[in-house]
Amino acid sequence: MKLTILCSLLAFGVASSAMAGSFGGPPPFTNLSPLQSGIDGSYQATARGKNLTGIIRFAYQNGVQSPIATANNYVFFVNGVVTSGSTSASITGKEIAGVLGGQDFTVPTNDEGTVELPAIFVVRGNRASGEFKGQIDLNDRMSYFSGSGSIIGAGAETITFIGIDSTQTGDIPPGIQITNVAITIPGSEGLLTPGTTNPALVPGSSFKFEGVRTSFTAQGGFSSTPASSSTAGQ
Repeated sequence: MKLTILCSLLAFGVASSAMAGSFGGPPPFTNLSPLQSGIDGSYQATARGKNLTGIIRFAYQNGVQSPIATANNYVFFVNGVVTSGSTSASITGKEIAGVLGGQDFTVPTNDEGTVELPAIFVVRGNRASGEFKGQIDLNDRMSYFSGSGSIIGAGAETITFIGIDSTQTGDIPPGIQITNVAITIPGSEGLLTPGTTNPALVPGSSFKFEGVRTSFTAQGGFSSTPASSSTAGQ
């Protein structure tokens, strides 16, 4: 009887060891732990603060942040205004840090890269930028991470258009003509109208965030492997 029980325990131990090995080794490195698969994948977090709700998304591919723009972005609802932009994130050991970028100001061009006049384009008045930092649990199957951050409306920008063209007038030898035009883009963090007491369109706000890795691959859409709510909340 004792021999039968001993053989049964030995067989169970061998089976358990083989099973653990197929999923990355003994605990806590089982169940497709990130330590087995690396940090690649899509990550999504929910941000909450006073008069603020938001979503932060970023992705890693081959050990670095994915170049897929639609996989690295954020959308915040701050004080009744929706603002969005790009997310740059870095995972270093158990530390996570990132930057929330505002709208890039670009001049629309044609297929040849030149500007055709007259040109009309819109610079959003709800531009904003921010930062976040926190901790990530690499022993957790869902790579649970959390931390804090802040966001504020973008400041005023002064940009300069530089035009370079060749010149040819009558008998004058060809030369180079350079034209500089400075343009100021109003910010959204200060007064909307100079000399008035209107509040900032996107006031500075702090927030807390919690998130998980939603997929083992860098994805550009919202479709991904669903995360366990019980795991994310622990």
